[in-house]
Amino acid sequence: MVKLVKKISDFFSVGNSKNLEFKISRKMGRYFLFSVLVLGLLFCGSILYIIKSHNETITAKDIINENRQLQERLTAISNEIDSVLVKIKIMEEWEDSIRSDKKLKSIGKEIREMGIGGYPQIDTTFSSLGPIFNLKYNLTLNKLNQLKSKVDFDYLSHIELHDKIKLKELLYRNTPSIYPAYGRITESFGWRTHPLTKKKSFHYGLDFANKIGTPIYATSDGVVKETGRQKHYGKYLALSHKFGYQTNYAHLHEIFVKRGQKVKRGQIIAEMGNSGRSTGPHLHYEVIRYNKHRNPYYYLNKFEDDIVLSKN
Repeated sequence: MVKLVKKISDFFSVGNSKNLEFKISRKMGRYFLFSVLVLGLLFCGSILYIIKSHNETITAKDIINENRQLQERLTAISNEIDSVLVKIKIMEEWEDSIRSDKKLKSIGKEIREMGIGGYPQIDTTFSSLGPIFNLKYNLTLNKLNQLKSKVDFDYLSHIELHDKIKLKELLYRNTPSIYPAYGRITESFGWRTHPLTKKKSFHYGLDFANKIGTPIYATSDGVVKETGRQKHYGKYLALSHKFGYQTNYAHLHEIFVKRGQKVKRGQIIAEMGNSGRSTGPHLHYEVIRYNKHRNPYYYLNKFEDDIVLSKN
């Protein structure tokens, strides 16, 4: 029995044992290396997957957060647009009030609505963010387009209003509209019997009687066209105004302006006198437009709203 065991141990300890050891270590080495490589790849893949998943989770959270912030900002912008539209509506009411006060043609509601008309626009840029956000975006976009249209329309209407008001003011400043002097009207415009010649003649102005030295006022803005002395009118002056107007002042005592000088409505330009062919101290006042004499009576105390631009 002992001999048998010894033979077996001798068998494993001799050259055969070397062959067995060589074959096992080579296979095991390959297997071990392959296993380590696979495990390493699996480990690295797991790490990369975990990192990728983590980054995707962070990115998803950031996108969700950005989406929420974008929706909040979109809502805020929409509210701001509503606020601006309300202010524009108030400004339109102010404009209507000014047009009414200045006797200018108003802009009807239908015309204002036509200025912001058109079909709603649909933008699919953010359709991937969901129907709710896409709806909010398109509603805000159309509000913005409406705001732009209203601003453009109101800007043009305000320019028109501004120009009309300036023209109205310019027309008023250059239209004879105040009394040329304090005094009693002794002669009116039209046919009369001349107080000196006793003949029928046409009186082309109004006569204002008062004492010598009574101030004479320019009845509108203008330029001194002429000053001088005539046999019938005595000392006189003529003012030239825009829009075809001219005013004449005769029987003066003193003249305080010279030819070519600019004058303002209400400015003292002379003193009442008794020069020329006259029966007493008075002012002979004429209004001429487009070389045609007009009745000065209709130009006394004329208000701005009473004056219209015409060639008549």
